[in-house]
Amino acid sequence: MLSLSTARDWDIASAGSLSGRILGLYERLRAQRDLAPSAVVDALFADLVSACLHTDAGEVASALSDPRIGGVRSELIRLCAQGESLLEQAWARRVLAAADPDAETAAFPYLRNYEELARLEVHALAGAGHPPGSTRRLCFVGGGPLPLSAILLCRALGAEATVVDRDREAVELSRRLVDRLVPAHRISVLLADAASPADMAPAVAGCDVVVVAALVGTTQAQKRAALRAVALSVEPGTHVVIRSADGLRSLLYPVVDTGDVHDAGLVPELLLHPLGEVINSVLVARRR
Repeated sequence: MLSLSTARDWDIASAGSLSGRILGLYERLRAQRDLAPSAVVDALFADLVSACLHTDAGEVASALSDPRIGGVRSELIRLCAQGESLLEQAWARRVLAAADPDAETAAFPYLRNYEELARLEVHALAGAGHPPGSTRRLCFVGGGPLPLSAILLCRALGAEATVVDRDREAVELSRRLVDRLVPAHRISVLLADAASPADMAPAVAGCDVVVVAALVGTTQAQKRAALRAVALSVEPGTHVVIRSADGLRSLLYPVVDTGDVHDAGLVPELLLHPLGEVINSVLVARRR
């Protein structure tokens, strides 16, 4: 989950039009040898997020209709996904190496953004008829190496959780973190492919809430395959929370629309597009 950094050491914002600003940042990110956290990489991603939170409706519409922006959108999402994964890997190792892992987790610079998105999802579930106290077990699909979202939702909902990821290294890091951060083994971590119904069926067994992370499938085809696999695997009545994006934020994360949800066999019930610094939209659906 990308977040708006408070650092403003680089003022790339002044580089002409909004489209020009985004395209310039894209070229700079693409030119980096490595997207692992560094002063330069962090500043570039922070400015990209800031650009995508732009609120001038005319400029936003102009940028979204710019064919140059459309031409780099999929590559921008790929770069953001790579940067986010490397950021989480670095912090997962940092927390594991710390004498006080809870204190080190609290130092994660984007923790507040993770907390705000989890809070929004809890309220969205309640708005769709699933209050926090009714959750027995949730499955978080696409937990990555730093499963903070799953941990936060587990605590907020008072539930146990299963975290799923298809990357073996991410799963190993996540398991070690859970062992250190979550008492009583309330969270299990599984290696599974979100697009495989055979993998998802055991992962979601006994879960009444499933959360699909924003980067589970970075293309429309991959996203649809994952949603179909989830829908085929969950019990009727299960609520599925899908992280999406709207407007310029769709340059950071893939969009899931209600048509995708219907086609997967889910019924969309609620859609929230945050207007502040929470990047992801939240779509709550239910298995028929």
